[in-house]
Amino acid sequence: MGIKVFEVKSKRTAMAMIEIKKITVRLLKNNYKNIFASNIYYSNILSVFFLRNLNMKMILIERTPHQELSIYYNFFDFVKKNFLKILIKFTFHKANECISNSHYISNEYNKIYNLNFKTIYPPSFDGKIFRKSLKSSKDKIYFGTICRLSREKNLSSLIKILSNFKNNFFLEIIGEGPEKEKLLSLRKKLHLEKQIKFSGKVSPDKIKTHFKKFDFYLNSSDFEGFPNTAVEALSHNVPVIASQSHGGINEILKGKKFGYIYRDQYELQKILKQVFSKKIKFTFNQSQLFKHLNQFSETNNLKMYNNLFKKVK
Repeated sequence: MGIKVFEVKSKRTAMAMIEIKKITVRLLKNNYKNIFASNIYYSNILSVFFLRNLNMKMILIERTPHQELSIYYNFFDFVKKNFLKILIKFTFHKANECISNSHYISNEYNKIYNLNFKTIYPPSFDGKIFRKSLKSSKDKIYFGTICRLSREKNLSSLIKILSNFKNNFFLEIIGEGPEKEKLLSLRKKLHLEKQIKFSGKVSPDKIKTHFKKFDFYLNSSDFEGFPNTAVEALSHNVPVIASQSHGGINEILKGKKFGYIYRDQYELQKILKQVFSKKIKFTFNQSQLFKHLNQFSETNNLKMYNNLFKKVK
């Protein structure tokens, strides 16, 4: 199988679609069977507008929860996201197939727009389970989180709640992003320089060392399609405490066997109180953990997409 990569240089998605259409038309002349796959609101909508009349099948892949379009950070955000809802209503049904990365997201789209979304989990699990060594009793609980430091990750609220527990915790934040300076200022304001460490970007081959330190993995996103780092945490036998981010986290932590999902700051504080009082402890059954995580494996992902392409061709 040969793979050709085309680089489209454009600052605007709409302008990029003009070039993508030219490339697609050229490719259609040389191939008998053709499938065009797109993902994320903007490109999905524009793909339908620009390419729907070409002689090919179209698959739209949505990786973010529909609830993202109901969370507004300013007035412009409100206008933009409500306009996107209208465009989704008039475009997504024109695709041959619609795919999302969690049943939670698929069900929302199917219910709101009367679509037939199917679910294919991303290849988040590499098939390896890393056992944690037994630790001696510690005074502090070590939390970790890995994410882009952006507003929707809601790290500022997480830090404020953890500040209520004073010197009983240590939080390591791995990642970079536009909110970093704001978060550093908040750490200083709350006098948490000794409790919170910003480790910046960490290469994938070194991330295992960091997971070994974590007692709990935290995910505080306002919305998130499928938090791959939560799967990675579980593969290192680290339990997860996560916000209700309206996506794959509901399947990753299904049944509270591997962690907790909180709906608001009050519930998070309640869970943390139980953690600090040692009332919450997790001992994973390794065979159950492997079976659970294996549904998020590369093998399963490839099998599902192979079946999809056979059906669509």
